[in-house]
Amino acid sequence: MTLLAALSRNLDVFRSRLNAPLNEDVLVRRFQSGAFESAIIAIDGMVSAEDIDENILKPCMDLPHDAGGDVPEEERVSFLMKNAVSILPVKTKDNVDEILADVLSGQCALLCEGCTLACVMDVRGFEKRSIGKPEVEHVVLGPHESFTESIRTNITLLRRIVQREELVTEFVSAGGKMKTRCALLYLRGTAEEELVKRIRARIERCTYDFALTSGEVEQLIEDSPLALIPSTIRTERPDRAASFLAEGQIVVLTDGSPAAIGAPATIFHHLHTPDDASMRWQYGTYLRIVRLIGMLIHVFLPGIYLAVLRFHPELLSPMLLTSVYETSSRIPIPAYLEALLMTLAFDLINEAGLRAPGTMGNAVGIVSGLILGESAVSADIASPLLLIVVAASGLGGFCVPGYALSIGLKIVQLLFLTAGAAGGLYAMALLLIFLLCAACAMRSVGSPLTAPVTPPRRANPDFLVRLPMKFQKARAFFARRSGEA
Repeated sequence: MTLLAALSRNLDVFRSRLNAPLNEDVLVRRFQSGAFESAIIAIDGMVSAEDIDENILKPCMDLPHDAGGDVPEEERVSFLMKNAVSILPVKTKDNVDEILADVLSGQCALLCEGCTLACVMDVRGFEKRSIGKPEVEHVVLGPHESFTESIRTNITLLRRIVQREELVTEFVSAGGKMKTRCALLYLRGTAEEELVKRIRARIERCTYDFALTSGEVEQLIEDSPLALIPSTIRTERPDRAASFLAEGQIVVLTDGSPAAIGAPATIFHHLHTPDDASMRWQYGTYLRIVRLIGMLIHVFLPGIYLAVLRFHPELLSPMLLTSVYETSSRIPIPAYLEALLMTLAFDLINEAGLRAPGTMGNAVGIVSGLILGESAVSADIASPLLLIVVAASGLGGFCVPGYALSIGLKIVQLLFLTAGAAGGLYAMALLLIFLLCAACAMRSVGSPLTAPVTPPRRANPDFLVRLPMKFQKARAFFARRSGEA
């Protein structure tokens, strides 16, 4: 539906769509602006009343009574923009649905009598959280700023780091009935245009009633919604999002979410942390290897324990095997169920400590772990060696940099635990081959998830081993090459 020439009829339409006057948050103000009548529409609490008073209402109402009398009706909005209103940015629109979406997002719409165009002005003034420290991606070296829930603040944080004229910001709406504003940021000439079009199209094709969070928007972007590991990378740090832009990735920001999505991504991005770029290359490489070892222990150790105990006891020394069988003989439940319960108990303690309010989280984790572990051994429910295996596996899980990836690896851990109990190391090997083949077949916005290792691609030498800065001159393989049109 487009705007009509009659101001009263337009206001009736907006009042009806916004359920006014039943909805007391809706602000509709009619006023005389020179020789014709105008009106503004806004949502109370979402806009800055001071900006509207000083930059819209007063300048328009102070115009001479005959101002704009000789202006054609279709140009009355433009006349006010040129001679009275002092707000940036502004847009002219004639679609009622688009104007309503802008008003509901905290903008103000200016309408004039006889004009079928409205001016939408950004006068947002709602309260928002100040810039704080990252809650998840802690660093020892490097900046200590994180994104907030305001998309405009997040764009500013990125532009303050990436001060290049090629940086482009595009706004896209996601969702059906409840629109969510998203921003696509990329370096023009570095990011591949086809990837930008693909991500934009996937967000715009969203037919769900709403997609409010960055996690929901991420599910719109990814190629493999059934995969256990994410095919995009999320971060709450502006400096890391800026590194995504430099590599040719597209960064997606969602209004209301303090996180940025980087796409396309590779599996190696999940092994990197912001600390790696803030220290010498030898230190960063060593820490990446430590994280990789921790992830392998987290995924494979419980399954290997059961596989060796049930199918390959010859791999253990006779003394250790005797000790294990002696403690296991007093446990009334099968070894698989014992390992499964202890693994789930560790995850339960971890989740309880994470969700506990305030400083209770650390206390809940420590006390619960000590009490449950000691009680399980004393009651002959779990063997001491199994507790050591579960504790080492859980400790390795804390080495995973990304929270979303850590949840996926927990599920993979349970798969290997079941395979080890059912078929030993051979079943675990078959499962590993299957998962590796599935990972090689995965795509991140059309780009191979395991590249540039397989398939081989020319890229920056910063995967598991981080080479010195003088060797890091190549762009990521999904970026546009120099000289391309």
